[in-house]
Amino acid sequence: MSYYEALADNIRISKKNGFTIYYPPCHICGASVESWNYVSGLQYTCTACREMLIDSHNQTSNKQQDCLNRAIKRISKITDISKYRHGIQWVQDNIGKSGWFQSTEEVMVTLELIRRKVKAHHQVKVYNYVVDFVLPEMKVILEIDGKLYHGKEKKQYETIRDELICEKFGEEWELIRIDTENINTNVTRLLPAINAVLRRRKRNKEGNGHDGNRISGTD
Repeated sequence: MSYYEALADNIRISKKNGFTIYYPPCHICGASVESWNYVSGLQYTCTACREMLIDSHNQTSNKQQDCLNRAIKRISKITDISKYRHGIQWVQDNIGKSGWFQSTEEVMVTLELIRRKVKAHHQVKVYNYVVDFVLPEMKVILEIDGKLYHGKEKKQYETIRDELICEKFGEEWELIRIDTENINTNVTRLLPAINAVLRRRKRNKEGNGHDGNRISGTD
């Protein structure tokens, strides 16, 4: 089957010591990959690119491990870290996943959500965007931000982005932004802050008012 698939896909074929050898292109760089068999549609990776991927994975894992270590240190200054044992183990088991745990604050939020037994999805793709956390039972899209808006263009971009994301999830959902300073100050107040925003927005909607998407403090 490999032989006919290779012919159909115009894959180079040769004979070596009486065995058929196939040379599909590397899916990254395009260089020929020597293989004893060929499966149409399968991604082949050359040695150089495989080493590059392993190195990239190791770098990602090291960065995420550093974020976890810093998160543990910061939370320890606020409260009893032993309450986060389950979350720490879960994060440790998932270190190395691409796109996950890109900041210390994201790890701190993850640990707090696990401690509070809040179901959450991390790094969720919505259209061409990625949101930090989706809390399905609370119907909350949670974004963890560094600095507040920088200039009119940045604010307009985030407003359009947020509107598209909220439209995708539905009008029952709320997008809430928490800045990293509040996470670092006292992450244990994360859930009370989210609930406070939800209550405030509900009151505003009932009164035909309007509330922005960002909370500047964990009130």
